[in-house]
Amino acid sequence: MSLSEIDINKNFKISNCEVFLKKEEIEKYYKLNTLNDSYKDNITEYLLEDLSLKIHHDSFLLYQHKLYHYKYSIEEITTIVKSDLYTLNTNSTEIILYPEWLLFFIAIVKQKVFYIFESNFRNNLQYFKYIAEIRYKKYIIRNIRNYITQDEYKNANNFQEPLYDELLNYTKSLQLEVSELYDYLDFLYKFHDELKENEKYKLMWNLEVYIRETVALLRKKGCSVEDIYQKAISWSSPNSYLHSIQIYKPLYIQENRDDFQVNLSKINEIFEIEINIEKLMEILLSAKKYEDLLFYYLELIKELNANKISQDIMGAWIKSIILGLEEHIGNKFDCKKKGLFECIKKMKVGSHKFSDLRNKISDKALPNEFFDKFKKIIIEEEDSLEKYLMLYYHARNYLAHKNIDMTQFFWGSDGKRTIIINVLDAVIIILYRLETMDTESS
Repeated sequence: MSLSEIDINKNFKISNCEVFLKKEEIEKYYKLNTLNDSYKDNITEYLLEDLSLKIHHDSFLLYQHKLYHYKYSIEEITTIVKSDLYTLNTNSTEIILYPEWLLFFIAIVKQKVFYIFESNFRNNLQYFKYIAEIRYKKYIIRNIRNYITQDEYKNANNFQEPLYDELLNYTKSLQLEVSELYDYLDFLYKFHDELKENEKYKLMWNLEVYIRETVALLRKKGCSVEDIYQKAISWSSPNSYLHSIQIYKPLYIQENRDDFQVNLSKINEIFEIEINIEKLMEILLSAKKYEDLLFYYLELIKELNANKISQDIMGAWIKSIILGLEEHIGNKFDCKKKGLFECIKKMKVGSHKFSDLRNKISDKALPNEFFDKFKKIIIEEEDSLEKYLMLYYHARNYLAHKNIDMTQFFWGSDGKRTIIINVLDAVIIILYRLETMDTESS
């Protein structure tokens, strides 16, 4: 089971909190993120003056706290979005708020991570401040109804787009260098990795909010997603570490192309061609509509090879792959009303093998009979396009109408994974056929 599958209370998350918090609120998140080891709840020593935000008693930032119910005009809100929050309250000493990122600072000071020191954090302090400000303004826009008068509620959606435009202009005006943002991103990932190593998972997940915002800032600077991910390569893997936080499917699939190598020899044999893995990936990724299916394929392979296997997840992945492919086949040939079998025959026009291969397994076959005959098709039939098309056809009928026998379907009585391996081969062979049949002879 992966960390992302753990069902825990979500209150520790800062993803939709107010960003700038009163002392009692920062104390709440301090406890929810399990920073109060040994029941040390007093955080006063960590609330350093230079890390706080001093504001006036009537500041806009105080609206979020329940004692304040003042409503604002859209012009006033626009001014806030366009302004530097840190200079709006210059010289104020009336009220103190604390930024959400103070949690990360406390983790470092309390030595909850290795190799990340207070000096490292302070070297990147301005970027934490920038992102906190941007996040706060997004919070305002996202929750615009909390700030406007009731008679303006009907215009709330119309207000949001121009406010986002103003925020974009403000973000562009910040003096942020691309190289420095990449350095900050690298710092965040090292911090993220150390939090994971020290099993501070809640803080790790909260830090991902800042990683995503940094990626967004780089995108606004004109950096492509591919460049950002490719520059963020893990020291222990040729793949981008950013996939562990937010998967970018086209690059993720390309980076895991070795998992498609096993399909390549069968494609070359069946179609009597000699393409390499780069060409195969180019073909498979030429249509964006296949990204989800290829992603599920990779996730299923990962699950098959995992130390702790979740049968529910494996069943969900294979159904998503098989039924998703059926939709692509139907869309390609516009023959949904005629049924899957008629669509499949269009992928090898003029062949006389389909009916025979279809009749080898009855639609009413009991589970044991189904698996016995399915394996005979795999073992006895000579490799051909028709064979894999019909393997897919029978697998689809089984998954659509039966409860999956996990042992038989995935492992087999001999543990050799014969059925699942050939079904996955069939999926990639069919995708290849769908994308190339217009340029190849049948």
